[in-house]
Amino acid sequence: MVWTYGGFDMRTIRQRSYWVALMALLFLFAACKGESPTAPPATGTGNTGGTGTTPPTNVSLSLTTSNANPLVDSDSVITATVTQNGQPVPNGTAVEFVTNNGVFKDVNGTSTIRTTTNGVATVTLTATTATTAHVVATVNNVSRSVDVTFSIQPTTPPPANTAPTISSITPNVLLPSGGQTIHIVGTNFTAPLRVLFDVGRPLPVEGSIVGSTATTIDVLTPAVDLGAGQQLNATVKVITQAGTAAEQSSNTAPVTFQNAVLTPVVYTATPNSGPIDGGTRVTIVGEGFQSPVQVLFGTAEARVLDVKFSQLLVEAPAARDTSSNGGSAVTGPVNITVINMNANQSSTLTNGFSYKNKMQITTVRPASGPATGGTEVTIDGTGFNQPLQVTIGGLLATIINVSGSEIIVRTPAIPIPCQNLPAQIFVTNTDNGDNDVYGDAPNETGFTFLAVNPAIVSTSAPVHPGDNLTVVVNNPGVGPLGTASIRFTLNGGTLLPSPATINTGTGAQTFTVAVPTTGFTFPTINCTTGGNPGTQLGPLDVPLVFQNATTGCTDTVTVRILPPDPNPCVQAPAVATVTNPSTTSCPGLNFGDVPQASGSSTQNITITNTAPSGAQNLTITGGNVTSGGADFSILTPFPVTIPPGTSGDITVQFDPSATGTRTGNVRLTTNDPTHPEINVCVSGNGT
Repeated sequence: MVWTYGGFDMRTIRQRSYWVALMALLFLFAACKGESPTAPPATGTGNTGGTGTTPPTNVSLSLTTSNANPLVDSDSVITATVTQNGQPVPNGTAVEFVTNNGVFKDVNGTSTIRTTTNGVATVTLTATTATTAHVVATVNNVSRSVDVTFSIQPTTPPPANTAPTISSITPNVLLPSGGQTIHIVGTNFTAPLRVLFDVGRPLPVEGSIVGSTATTIDVLTPAVDLGAGQQLNATVKVITQAGTAAEQSSNTAPVTFQNAVLTPVVYTATPNSGPIDGGTRVTIVGEGFQSPVQVLFGTAEARVLDVKFSQLLVEAPAARDTSSNGGSAVTGPVNITVINMNANQSSTLTNGFSYKNKMQITTVRPASGPATGGTEVTIDGTGFNQPLQVTIGGLLATIINVSGSEIIVRTPAIPIPCQNLPAQIFVTNTDNGDNDVYGDAPNETGFTFLAVNPAIVSTSAPVHPGDNLTVVVNNPGVGPLGTASIRFTLNGGTLLPSPATINTGTGAQTFTVAVPTTGFTFPTINCTTGGNPGTQLGPLDVPLVFQNATTGCTDTVTVRILPPDPNPCVQAPAVATVTNPSTTSCPGLNFGDVPQASGSSTQNITITNTAPSGAQNLTITGGNVTSGGADFSILTPFPVTIPPGTSGDITVQFDPSATGTRTGNVRLTTNDPTHPEINVCVSGNGT
């Protein structure tokens, strides 16, 4: 290895050491000639790239670190101690430090040169990631190394949860006499243990533990006083490490102290009526209900569906089974009797349930309402049991109130509100399926949805092409899902309005439609300009159609579209009419016989401006003979101006170039937009 310092390797420094001595003599000589000498600059640890002494060979080198295991982003100071023959090397001796990981803070790099002071050179190492840095220090031909391991700040795990918990208690219905073993399952049951029963008294009572593990406790229940009741609700809590500074309490878990023999007591039954066919689910509320239990409606046994201490759920038997009169169906009240079979104890709710005739709808009022829904309808009849379902025309109605003989509902909106729809009313008891329909018999009207048609009530017309047209529509309607897609048709073209989707079908809704800039053919109307008659584009009345794409309902009005601006009044154009000859087709203007060798003949084509007074002058801007050019020629100079109501002549000469019949065509150009070109046949006979 060749060690470098200040840009020179160590061999170069040794070879040029005599130059250093020579330069020192010259410096001394120069200093003697000055007024006063200057002290040399001090050298010390931390200087790099400056003046240093030539590193000696075969030195003693040792490395130490301030912290061999620092944390990431912290520092470790590495100290190199350099001696020779037991003495510190001269100050300024260069020491090279190199690391494979991390950086030296003085240069923010992996290598640096430091100089000694009293034989010591130091460098500070840091690292931003967890790593082991291998640091090598070199003085001339001697190297030493040291490892520094950077580690991430250790995390302290949270303390273990030692709080006890209760997850289950078996059994949880207990005898008030006590002495019953229950099994508690949970966690962190650390002795010494206590099990407390909170029964609503000023102080909880304690059970006797007969065995435990870290997750289970077996305990004998204490005796409790039920007072005047047959059941007492309580909670259980476990105390761990009882009586120590580490004592902890668990969550509470419910248990019930209940007499072994219960006497049933019936308070109410809901619902308290139902159809004679039975099947009504009835909830019986009371206390002291103990399985197995028997429930009687009159003399018929009900089907028991669920048993709780204070509530029974049963299914009512058919009315014909509740009496001893031969099994005929009866209506009216019956007693409900509950019997705890093991205890042979019973309780009766007098007239607790009333049988009614099978469902029958008798009247519906009112018999009609708007197709947009929202009409409150009263349905009268018998056998109505909540919960139930009502449909009108196959659509679900909103139920407002139910009693045994009356239902009040709110009608839905029908899918097509712009048509009248007679509808049947269908009622179904959810619990037993009993149902009836109204409107299917000749004497039953049912309910009629009355058409609610959308109506365009106002627009911002007249408008120009490119303007926004505001349209107000009353009762646009919505579909069964409560929304509707809206479109407009203007002059046959479909337009998307804003908003294009609505969720309110009644009342006035405002829409904005962008009028197209093209697609309109405006009529021409008379006008006056400068006192003269003229023409300009007139307004166009076109159909505007509202279209509810969801319901299919429409409405149409006529709106006025104004011509685009500017729309000036243009003076009425000239009208060119050939008044001579009487026909422009051959023979047309006929010259008759003209000598071929010595004669010629002229005649006039007469043009009349038949436009009304005040219209434009007729201007014949030019003309030529398109055939027979050798025989016919136009003598009149152009242009020829002819005011309205007057005539002008175009003189044509016939000079036959040969004997026999000769023909030609005179073509005249005009400013008449309907007759921009006039063609007149000319003929003659050369003799």
